[in-house]
Amino acid sequence: MFLALLVLCSRSAASDDGTFPYHRTRVPTDKDIELSYVQLKQPCQKAVAVSGNVGPVANVAACEAKCTAQAAAAPGTGEAACVAVDTDGSSNCYMKSHCEGDAGACYGRAECGYRQAGVPPGPTPAPPAPPVPPSPPGVTLRQAAAKRGVYIGTATNVAGLTNASEPLYKQTEQAQFSLTTAENACKWGPIHPEQDTYTFEDCDYIFAEALAAKQVVRGHNLCWHTENPPWLLNGKWSPTQLTSILQDHIAKVVTHYNTSAYAWDVVNEALDNNGLKPSQPWYPAVPNYIDVAFQAARKAGGPDVKLFYNDYSVEGMSPKSDQMYKLVKSMQDRNIPIDGVGLQFHWGVQGHDSLDSVAQNMARFAALGLEIHITELDIKCTPKNSGQPCTPNLLNLQAQLYADILKTCLAQPKCTSFETWGFTDKHTWIGSASAPLLFDVNYKPKPAFDALVNLLLNGTAQVQQQAI
Repeated sequence: MFLALLVLCSRSAASDDGTFPYHRTRVPTDKDIELSYVQLKQPCQKAVAVSGNVGPVANVAACEAKCTAQAAAAPGTGEAACVAVDTDGSSNCYMKSHCEGDAGACYGRAECGYRQAGVPPGPTPAPPAPPVPPSPPGVTLRQAAAKRGVYIGTATNVAGLTNASEPLYKQTEQAQFSLTTAENACKWGPIHPEQDTYTFEDCDYIFAEALAAKQVVRGHNLCWHTENPPWLLNGKWSPTQLTSILQDHIAKVVTHYNTSAYAWDVVNEALDNNGLKPSQPWYPAVPNYIDVAFQAARKAGGPDVKLFYNDYSVEGMSPKSDQMYKLVKSMQDRNIPIDGVGLQFHWGVQGHDSLDSVAQNMARFAALGLEIHITELDIKCTPKNSGQPCTPNLLNLQAQLYADILKTCLAQPKCTSFETWGFTDKHTWIGSASAPLLFDVNYKPKPAFDALVNLLLNGTAQVQQQAI
């Protein structure tokens, strides 16, 4: 009855362009692991050694029995039972509604799975989805988005833009998108590899190509706990020195690009369910580092460069999105400059928030006068490393979900940018097998592309909200 599971979602061993060592040396983060939780439709799980520190669960039999009883107690209701296994090997059972997502019992757990009452162990089949009508020939995403007054964007890598043997990368990126973000080239590691050395070449190239293609650029990012250079992480810095280093870096980068940048993700992924999380080297060494970063960015860029806080698992209403709301509201109350929030949307067809919850969450940030950007959207057709095929039905479900997210954005006037984290399944941090993006590995538009174009042009798409 038990199905052993080892699921650790992590970024690929190297970036698409293969030039930056920070991808190769980092260990899986809470973000990487968390992304796997809400995708599971499996029987109750038996603990396995996930990363060398998770022992066997002593009460597996009791937990399985409890899950069975809970599932049996709600036959036909659609409710299910789940088991969450902690890093010390302990486990507990919950109802499905209390288990899923960043707010649920699985947050911070080594494993999580659930099963439906009366359903034998194994993956739950996806519901049927209607085929997506083809979009009008020759119409690009950026043409269609312009009719709605929103940016349609994507993350871009220098290696793709410069690869003469793969011209479709550059052609597709520049023809289809009105906004671009450097996936890696403008982060601390690549741009500031030594304390007294800045290497702007790759980031400059992204900006130059965007200008030539009449695209705007979202800068990403000025402060993060990941992909920082060794000199920054390994230095014995005092809080005063770290503050000065952060201010100097932001001043240098933001001034270098000035208003060529439409916006910057000033601080990236600083929160968990309880508030600020440890973020080396910045927190807790510099308790007010977020204020410092935003103030430095405003001073360097002036009022015409938009400043954003960006995070994952904050799309719907949840304890973590509550913390983000408290953060930005507090910043406003203290006159710390901030113009908007970025909601990442790393989702899967088989696990995501409800769109009603997303709309409610967007509304409360909009009520603060903040812009809302969808910043890193990708939707896994199948869970990472699952070995499941991405069937035509799953592709149609993926298209529906892409369109539902766009529809939710269009319904909120303060949602002004809709951006995917990459655009071709050939180059994605998730891996091509999960087929998460709008174009396949051969740059052929997928049903998700058609669904987005149709919605932008006509205000209609064959979509239905599903929280699978």
